[in-house]
Amino acid sequence: MVVDKIVEDFRRKISRKATVLELGGFRPPLDPLSSWFGDVTVCVPGESWPHVESKPMHALAQVNLLEFHSKPSGLKDIDLLTLFIGPDKLPIDTLNGDGWEIRAYRDLSELVPIDKVVSGSGIKKLPMRSRVLENDYPCWEDVAGEVPEELEESYYDLFANTDGFKFGGWPSLIQSEINWPRSNNHIANPQYVFQIDSTEKGNWAWGDAGVGYFGRSTTAGQADEWVLDWQCM
Repeated sequence: MVVDKIVEDFRRKISRKATVLELGGFRPPLDPLSSWFGDVTVCVPGESWPHVESKPMHALAQVNLLEFHSKPSGLKDIDLLTLFIGPDKLPIDTLNGDGWEIRAYRDLSELVPIDKVVSGSGIKKLPMRSRVLENDYPCWEDVAGEVPEELEESYYDLFANTDGFKFGGWPSLIQSEINWPRSNNHIANPQYVFQIDSTEKGNWAWGDAGVGYFGRSTTAGQADEWVLDWQCM
């Protein structure tokens, strides 16, 4: 009974709500503002398809946050995100716009169709829809110093971390805690906001079955700064 109470108390302490995006398996929506994996359909007037070293990037995702039951912490002021990657290699310690690019939009009414560019992407184009995950728990690396001694040996049996394309909750770590790129000297004090997992269904991988983690600045006046880290096996 004592251990049961310790478990429940610790669950309440570390649990976070998350939103998980499911890929495909339903009829694609007609609305161009819908969420997609492997596709980007909109931009603001004057924006063009991003390139790296004169080559067009691949469309990795478009996420309409207004489709969520509620917006995750850290993204309350954002309505839609688009994400581009590649095309030839995964970015390592690069800033937004260098081998990857997040574009964040605060008002859907300003968006127009983007002029698409053929990038040779093998990423599958799949519609996405969201579901709420009430309880997501941290991996050991994110919480080890706080775990009650009675729960250490059975931690992963008691506190499951959910992988996938996930907003909020806790990151699904593979090697260690997230180490945001040193190239920005951590001036932005980034906070984890979402992850994109490798997916066979979507034909996308971060190295060997890895996960990409995306953070947003928490520093006043730098809310539009984004960072990327990824880990693999």
